[in-house]
Amino acid sequence: MLSKSFMTKMALKTRKEYVEHIFEKGRDVYDKPFKPYSAAYGKNKRANKFKRQSGGYAQRVTPVLTGDLKNDAKPFSTATSFGIKFAAHGGKIDVMEKMNPKRVLTHDNQPLPEDMIDSIVKDVDKEMSKDKLFKNETIKIKMKK
Repeated sequence: MLSKSFMTKMALKTRKEYVEHIFEKGRDVYDKPFKPYSAAYGKNKRANKFKRQSGGYAQRVTPVLTGDLKNDAKPFSTATSFGIKFAAHGGKIDVMEKMNPKRVLTHDNQPLPEDMIDSIVKDVDKEMSKDKLFKNETIKIKMKK
């Protein structure tokens, strides 16, 4: 059985890698760079014209304006699962997916970037191989909006 401490470690690692991929590198859940902003929005963001704007992201095409959504990505874990949840600003994820152009941060058919899923599978396999008595168990990886 995978331990609660392993699940906690995986939740923290998943959150860190997700934030890096989406909010720092500016890549969507399908590993595509976010498309440029509209001319007016891009001009205002680059000029730091928005209230509470996080100036460090002014020159980047990332889903960060104030930092609220990025900071709302919280790791969670239980004895049988781990993941990331957005407690207060998760509704913004659905809004961004409906924008033109779309900004897909997570999706039912792709909750995390593929390379992250591959990394999780490797980490779980490695941890499972340490336990000679490990039985076939189901591990849940969740994204909560």
